[in-house]
Amino acid sequence: MAALGQRAVVSSLPRFADRAYVAWATVAFAYAIAFLQRMSPQTVGLDFVRDFGTDASGVAMLASSYFWGYTLMQIPAGMLVDRYGVKRVILCSMAASVLGSAAFALSPNLIDVFIARVITACGDALVFTALLKLVAQSFSDQRFGLMSGISQVSGYVGGVVATTPLAAAVSGFGWRNSFLFIACIGLANLACASVALKAAPANDRAPTLRSVLLASWHALGSAATWGCAMSFASHFAVVTTLAGVWGIPMVSHYFGISPSAAGGPLLAFMVGNAVGSILLGHAADRTRLLEAALIRISLLRMLLVAMLLPVLAHAFGLLYVGMVFAMLGLVAGGTVPLILKCTKRLYTAERIGVGASINTTSAGIFAGLAQPLIAFAMVSASGIGGSAGARPYTVANDAGYATLIAILLLMSLPGILGPLMMRRKLILAN
Repeated sequence: MAALGQRAVVSSLPRFADRAYVAWATVAFAYAIAFLQRMSPQTVGLDFVRDFGTDASGVAMLASSYFWGYTLMQIPAGMLVDRYGVKRVILCSMAASVLGSAAFALSPNLIDVFIARVITACGDALVFTALLKLVAQSFSDQRFGLMSGISQVSGYVGGVVATTPLAAAVSGFGWRNSFLFIACIGLANLACASVALKAAPANDRAPTLRSVLLASWHALGSAATWGCAMSFASHFAVVTTLAGVWGIPMVSHYFGISPSAAGGPLLAFMVGNAVGSILLGHAADRTRLLEAALIRISLLRMLLVAMLLPVLAHAFGLLYVGMVFAMLGLVAGGTVPLILKCTKRLYTAERIGVGASINTTSAGIFAGLAQPLIAFAMVSASGIGGSAGARPYTVANDAGYATLIAILLLMSLPGILGPLMMRRKLILAN
């Protein structure tokens, strides 16, 4: 009898593990779609400028509307995930993302575009926190860095689709049909997730909403909390602004090529992200001095961003720019597991949803405020007007993109200060 019971337990373990991976896959796929949505402005930007008769400010609005919707839902995201569990939160998230994608595809004017993108972002904002919570609950601490890195790769897969593949789809079928198709894919994943994810168990030890709120309030009083948030916000805002908003228009301008062809360096960036997430995610599980590693990787990211200045791009060519984007992707991909490892040590698995929310809220506010300021600075530096002799639908020239690079370097500085603010608490957590 004991032997039979032992075999039953052993045989149940693979089934549990299989279900855990299937459930993880549905949330990871939702994160891929969310990442695609976040990165899409750079790909549809020129078509968007043409169809709505706008300029760089219109592209900035397209990007910032997503960031603001993303930000609005971050603090409630962490509290909702910690209180109600992954399944209920992620299903609502997917439904909002599907609705927003369809509404965006059917938007007749810029106001409707703004509303649709906010709805999409409000849904997508919940995915990252839910995925992080699912990884913390389903996998051991010794595998957390690796699995969070692989989870991040799922987002980069969506980012890859947002470059050359999406550009080709937009060129062949139009951006509206492309986003209707994305909505259909999201709806299919919603159906799969409703079956694969397990509902949170009902028990007396489940956290109350009041306890989660108190944990959030307590966390806001810690310097380490703000250091972690600054590290993530700096990384998120810099990388998303460069690779998710202005990357393809910048490469297209530098070399006078189509957006589809300009997607090559951004594709290299996403591949680098995937490799960096896995390799450095694995390394993060074995790194004791996380704050020192974050400072070094932030300095390296700044160097790579500076290497994309127009004068260097014109001097060394498209292959050089592609290599810089690939290395930047490797660094960016490796940054996220390091920050997530810091987040787990600072908050523990029970409150990691709150930690992720504080980080992503700070990132969303930083990125959202930055976009219109960046667009204004680029347009002012470019001096492009109706009589300036610029090509139709040009949003910036070399001076504008040099200004973009300078602003991104300034936005990188919190990524150096943040780890220093976390240092003492991380040492105690070890």
